[in-house]
Amino acid sequence: MVFGAVVRHSFINFDDNAYVYENPWVRTGLTRAGLIWAFRTIDDFYWQPLTWFSHMFDCQFFGLRAGWHHLHNLLLHTLNSVMVFLVFRRMTGAFWRSAALAGLFAVHPLRVESVAWVSERNDLLAGFWFLVLLWAYQWHAERPGMGRYLAVLASLVLGLMSKPTLVTAPLLLLLLDTWPLRRRAIAEKLPMVPVIAASMFVTYVGLQRLGTVNVGAAIPLPHRIANALVSYTTYLELSFWPHNLALPYPYRADIPSWQAIAAAFLLAVLTFVMVWWGRERTYLFVGWCWFVVGLVPVIGVVQAGAQSMADRFLYLPGLGLGIAAVWGAAEIFEKRRAVAAVVYACLLLGGAIISRQQVAVWRNSVTLFAHSAQVTRNNAIAERQLAAGLEEEGNFAGALPHYSEAVRIAPEYYIAQAGYALALERNGNTAAAVEHFRAALKYFPDFPIARDHLSHLERQTFGATTRE
Repeated sequence: MVFGAVVRHSFINFDDNAYVYENPWVRTGLTRAGLIWAFRTIDDFYWQPLTWFSHMFDCQFFGLRAGWHHLHNLLLHTLNSVMVFLVFRRMTGAFWRSAALAGLFAVHPLRVESVAWVSERNDLLAGFWFLVLLWAYQWHAERPGMGRYLAVLASLVLGLMSKPTLVTAPLLLLLLDTWPLRRRAIAEKLPMVPVIAASMFVTYVGLQRLGTVNVGAAIPLPHRIANALVSYTTYLELSFWPHNLALPYPYRADIPSWQAIAAAFLLAVLTFVMVWWGRERTYLFVGWCWFVVGLVPVIGVVQAGAQSMADRFLYLPGLGLGIAAVWGAAEIFEKRRAVAAVVYACLLLGGAIISRQQVAVWRNSVTLFAHSAQVTRNNAIAERQLAAGLEEEGNFAGALPHYSEAVRIAPEYYIAQAGYALALERNGNTAAAVEHFRAALKYFPDFPIARDHLSHLERQTFGATTRE
């Protein structure tokens, strides 16, 4: 009910093109050549063959009708929400607390990005296999055996084949050993290490080939650490007060020292409190560590991409905050259940209302990136994608100021420079187009679109001069 409007939404022009409607391997559906490509490719975002299979399945049966692709995402998230309830009810035996956790997970506004963005199918698939992993792990913990352990390993492998962010799974299982399973089984996590290491290696190689991994020169390590600290506190803020949600959140070029110090201090205090209280209320310690550890692969110490953070990164780590909040509130309201029910109903309704509003933002590229540019500052990617979306709608004049803003914010953003140059060329402003094509080639000398168009314009200019 909350996310249902997505079935009337379009694809967006940010990754959906590369994942689906401009990807020749995917759009042709389930073919032998496509399946081989899905297993072999490591430099198209991640090594994620199951995700590619999923998109190929949609194209096979529904073509490029975006509503069906969105419906697939919605059904996966619905299934995951039910799985959260089933898994935690089985692990803890707490029916209503597990239901409350699943409800908050289902409708929280930070879920919108993962559900409403077709390209984030990998989040939903990885989430599903992780929850299957938890179910299998509980099954194994009840009566350990080789067959049951192989089911755990198989779930992990399938999850990593969907998205490699599950590399923290062994650590999360260790946390669940502490609570609620209350067992000691460190050695049985060791066979998972080579699987995780292989996934990390393939992911790193692929992202390096794609050119999205910062290896130290572009963004110094102290700045990346500062961004990670501030991002942790921002994730906490958005979890409890979801506002000004955007895609993407631009990377913070200048982080004042006091912000990084304040964020580090707050995180240290919260960690101390959770450890202290966690001596008797272990769920607080487990929930907090789940949140912190779950975000490690995407927190930005190893920076991949141009975003400072992203709502989708909290899809599974956010469960940790939910565990701490729900079990903590249940203890506080243990003798005031009617009050607890009213408070929870208000939270659920509030989350549902905000999520529906945010779902509407994702209707198409123009609505999404106009909103993102409005609620963030100096968001060059949002400005460029908004300009491209306006062009797709035929509003070429409306696109020009957004291209201009994108290159003002980030002159090195060669894709925006080339897009602006193409728009200027189409508008008849050849001299300005040449200037921005040259700017694009300054930052990416082999960019074919800029190179070819610049060569064409220079030949035209040279021919005109010769005739004169």
